[in-house]
Amino acid sequence: MSEINSYSLKGLCAALCHAMGVEPPAYAEAPDERLQAFVNEMFGGKKIDRLVMYNPDAVAEWICDKYSHYVAPLENDKCLKMPFYTAMPSVTPVCFATMYTGALPEVHGIRKYERPVLEIDTMFDAFARAGKRVALIASPRCSIGMIFLNRNIDYYLISSDAAANAKCAELILEDKYDFILIYNGNYDYVMHKTGPESKESLSELRLNVHVYNMFCEMVAEHWQNHN
Repeated sequence: MSEINSYSLKGLCAALCHAMGVEPPAYAEAPDERLQAFVNEMFGGKKIDRLVMYNPDAVAEWICDKYSHYVAPLENDKCLKMPFYTAMPSVTPVCFATMYTGALPEVHGIRKYERPVLEIDTMFDAFARAGKRVALIASPRCSIGMIFLNRNIDYYLISSDAAANAKCAELILEDKYDFILIYNGNYDYVMHKTGPESKESLSELRLNVHVYNMFCEMVAEHWQNHN
């Protein structure tokens, strides 16, 4: 029997704010202690000044476990693998709202598959208040592209994942943003058409791994003067 995961997705937001030296959003729950400890050790107690978040939609933990050979390139001595238990119901806008507010659905207000603009404080608001420059790259009709609108950040709402990834690479090279969030919906789209384990879906999973590694390599090469 698998061990029950006791770490809630709500702890991610405040842990990332801690890493950046930013006061977390107003309703964020306590930070995830695993991520806090990892960042403190990795950077010797110093804060980080750059953050890239890659969000490949619908890539389930059980898929990564079952097809571990596909995601193995993600794991190295500088990698921390952190499973979370999800917000419920475990649909996309509910989970992304919890990830970036640090609050449960009964607090942030999205409790089913709907995509209103969030009215409560978010990580994007917290970063903006702290003077951090934030870029959000996503499809204009996806959950991330809709529920986090109207913040004091820069939006790149791009329908094509390939074009979105190119924009993310461009922004890494420009080195002007403190926080870049990039969303890809390719696996989610194909999985709903052909099933989560179809050869088409697993091909998209491998593409997500490749894209993530590309961003990691670009950050390592071009952000050497940053934490």
